[in-house]
Amino acid sequence: MVPCSEKGFLPMSAAVYSSLSAGSACKPSGCRRVRVPVLSATGGDHTAIYHFLQGVFQGPTRAEFRSSLEDPFYEPHDRLLIKRGSQITVHIHLTHRMMQFGSVQLPAAGLGWLGILPECRGRGLATHLLRAAEKQMAQSGALLGLLRTSIPHFFRRTGWAVCGRYSHSRADARAVLARLLDRGFRPHRRRRLQIRPWKQWEQAALVRIYNQNLQGTYGALERTEAYWQWLTRRHAYGQIYVALDGPGLLDLDEATTRIVGYAVTKGERIVELLSAPDRRKAIVELLARTCGDAIEHDRHSVLLHAPPTSPLHKLFRRAGGLRCYCEANRAEVYMARLPDPLRLLRRLCDEFHRRAEQAGLPRPMDLGLLVNTRKYQLEITRERARVVSRRVGRSYLRLNTADFTRLVLGQLDWQRAIAEGRLEVSTALAEEAGRALFPRLPLWRPPLDDLPA
Repeated sequence: MVPCSEKGFLPMSAAVYSSLSAGSACKPSGCRRVRVPVLSATGGDHTAIYHFLQGVFQGPTRAEFRSSLEDPFYEPHDRLLIKRGSQITVHIHLTHRMMQFGSVQLPAAGLGWLGILPECRGRGLATHLLRAAEKQMAQSGALLGLLRTSIPHFFRRTGWAVCGRYSHSRADARAVLARLLDRGFRPHRRRRLQIRPWKQWEQAALVRIYNQNLQGTYGALERTEAYWQWLTRRHAYGQIYVALDGPGLLDLDEATTRIVGYAVTKGERIVELLSAPDRRKAIVELLARTCGDAIEHDRHSVLLHAPPTSPLHKLFRRAGGLRCYCEANRAEVYMARLPDPLRLLRRLCDEFHRRAEQAGLPRPMDLGLLVNTRKYQLEITRERARVVSRRVGRSYLRLNTADFTRLVLGQLDWQRAIAEGRLEVSTALAEEAGRALFPRLPLWRPPLDDLPA
């Protein structure tokens, strides 16, 4: 029994927990068609599912499982099952979210809790259920599939690609405070901002600040009011602090005192730290408060989760800290899959047009994508961009499915892919246009959505 992840890429059960052993993954030459019915779960299956997960994974906790059922986007049929009589033998869970990707939002599905009874391994049942989940993912309209796992080889065979990076920094709390002092922060001076624990009635402020920071990011999830209520009601975090600009510490409607930032912590971890765009000083004061709390609780260091572009990483490094910006963390990687590549490319047409304008590419122009046997062509004029299938033209990129996934999501290392022969360019224009239309992107989002309840 190998747990594939501590928590996953999408909220709650979207992490891939897997009981798959080496023997459960069918060999490439031996993958056979499995004729076993796949069932959609109903509300009546929840008790049996909970006991199945407990038996296979010794988790989740009862509170966490109950919380997953309260997810505002959850439906019982999002869990797929294979049964032997009335006994569950294989289980997988799909979650549904909207993910910000630059100027557009993409429907995304997460895969989680893929488990199989030990006595049923080696028969291809897990792969059979995975393929059924991928089919349901496409039918639901998802343009992205996302998961986190420590056994990527199992998922590569059905089209998943390692894609995405971890981004966090760790430093001594006292050293971080010292660097803040060097930058002019004085915690004992009289100042307008007040830092205190968040109150339940201040949810609208969290929604406002989060949405102010959402536009233009790559990987953050849309959080509706119902989703925020569920997220905070789960109490997966330790504390939420808010920064108030004004005299009233309990101003119910923010009439005289406005909340301009918040920090979410869990133990030594700062899992989310945001401020209003015009009040970046709030981030400094919230960071100072969390470092002060760490010192008070005799914690030697703080760990900050932040986007790869955040200047706070530089602050932590100057405080003698360590930076993690890597594909694997504790042997776990993020993976992605594109259920409907053509529809996704068409959804990104406005992004392609904007990138072509910013790069000053000559237009009209065409760029083909030859992905194994599939063909796509981007046609970009001065007015718009569009995508057609079944042709590539003279200027095109040739690459495999995994690298195509990384290309579209802005995670492809161009230089390495070309050097290793995984990416072939037909003309100089194809490489110039490809680098401009598919640049490296900071695909990341805070782990608050994934914290176990």
